[in-house]
Amino acid sequence: MLPFLGPLALALKLLMPAPLQGAGDLLLLENGVVYASGDAAPVRASIVVGEGRVRFVGDPAKARALASGARVVDLRGRFVFPGLADAHLHLSGIGHEREVADLRGAADARAAAARIAKVAARLPPGAWVEATGWDQNRWSDRQFPDAAVLDAALGGRPAVASRVDGHAIWVSSAALNAAGVVAATRDPEGGRILRRADGSPSGVLVDNARSLVSRVQPAPTDADLERQLLAGAAECAAFGLTEVQDASAYDPAAIAVLTRLADRGALPIRIYATVSSRPGTLEEALARGTRIGTISDFLTVRAVKAYADGALGSRGAALLADYADEPGNRGLLRMPAERIAAIATTVRRAGWQLWVHAIGDQANRVALDAFQAAVDRVSGAPEGGRRPRIEHAQVVAPEDFPRFARLGVIASIQPTHATSDMPWAEDRIGPSRIAGAYAWRRLKDAGARLAGGSDAPVESENPLLGFYAAVTRRDLEGKPPGGWRAGEKLSRAEALALFTSDAAFAAFEEAWRGRIEPGFAADLTILERDPMAVPEEEIPSIKVFATVVAGRAVFGTLSP
Repeated sequence: MLPFLGPLALALKLLMPAPLQGAGDLLLLENGVVYASGDAAPVRASIVVGEGRVRFVGDPAKARALASGARVVDLRGRFVFPGLADAHLHLSGIGHEREVADLRGAADARAAAARIAKVAARLPPGAWVEATGWDQNRWSDRQFPDAAVLDAALGGRPAVASRVDGHAIWVSSAALNAAGVVAATRDPEGGRILRRADGSPSGVLVDNARSLVSRVQPAPTDADLERQLLAGAAECAAFGLTEVQDASAYDPAAIAVLTRLADRGALPIRIYATVSSRPGTLEEALARGTRIGTISDFLTVRAVKAYADGALGSRGAALLADYADEPGNRGLLRMPAERIAAIATTVRRAGWQLWVHAIGDQANRVALDAFQAAVDRVSGAPEGGRRPRIEHAQVVAPEDFPRFARLGVIASIQPTHATSDMPWAEDRIGPSRIAGAYAWRRLKDAGARLAGGSDAPVESENPLLGFYAAVTRRDLEGKPPGGWRAGEKLSRAEALALFTSDAAFAAFEEAWRGRIEPGFAADLTILERDPMAVPEEEIPSIKVFATVVAGRAVFGTLSP
């Protein structure tokens, strides 16, 4: 038998059992097993919900007395968690990916090109073809693809295929020609044009070099973006997510689309959005001021996203020493360190939060240095200017681990990146640096605050896959036995916190989200089975019964 609420129940006995006002609008969830927080024991309890908030949680008889006339739902022993949140994904990217060719699992470049050709056959003549999800590390030759393969499959059609990490694109010759990219084209700062032996562009553009093509590619319309955002939000809700912290670094037009959706009540889940740090966009965002979401307002705009480097898989992550598998290459800093420090200072002074994408150990050091410079220059920052974040924090030099806690920097991690990258990560950075890679336990033991996400659509947005990766460090086939670098595992309670209370803290929401308590938002994820107790290998297959945001089921049904 599971206990009742213990100390919390004792505290709730101090409440007078007078019926709550507006009982007809109340929802009473009965016969559920409730986890009030990541570190709380499971309890059999009833939950009363009203006006978007948890009004009561505890003894079933008292709940009935308080909510006489409420709509009653019997959960039949299902498991209720604080609404799960993803601290780092790309919402419009999830929706966009559903509309283009999916290259995940393609055996090689030719198989990927064949998938793109099938999508091209459905499009008008001359339209650009898009795809996403290729990963040369999973092909037998592990070589980057060439434009010639796309040309053979597509003829003269322009095509753009994003690598799985979003930090490189593979394009056809028609796309290169449209962009004017030729052998004489120089690599842009923070970017790289991969080239054939004769110096001609091979068709792969890394990090900032992607803009050479993207600037001539037809831009999505507001209608496209709205459709993709709503599709992505619906997909997230189906996986039990009640909030997403969107790392897309939107421009003002995209923020305007999000604002319109929020103002008309069209968003099914909460969105904590980031704006781009590009010159002009940053200043315009800061001038408009923050939008702080509430229980009734599903959109928050108070964060700025900057990119220090690229990705490890495409060798764009900035390292302090050469790549082990490509001597002479240390990756790419996508903007100068001085620019990141200036942005950090500006954002801190304005009372906004700064997210810095940093994967390599050099990029992590640059980000930490920038945050230190901001602290030195702006001592009395508004609360909103504190809690800076490093997104990914994948490879960290030993001496930099303590700096996260010392500077109050949140390490925003994505557990499934470790289990996706483990087959080749050590090849990239070698046996000594791997000790500081995907090192969640080491970060936590050094005092860093963590938050958990997926980086979808790079990985699946299903938070249970992130939870599973955090506690096992194994892939979905159970490999390797015991887990990859198992000393970096997190406990189940720590993993649950990543996606609940830790994510709430990372968004300044810990006073009203991330727990199931009276007064908190009625954001709940209700699961068919208990990920805190089932055998580890069964965690990924657990189904979502219902996703509840502000007291309303946005996935599943809450029928009496």
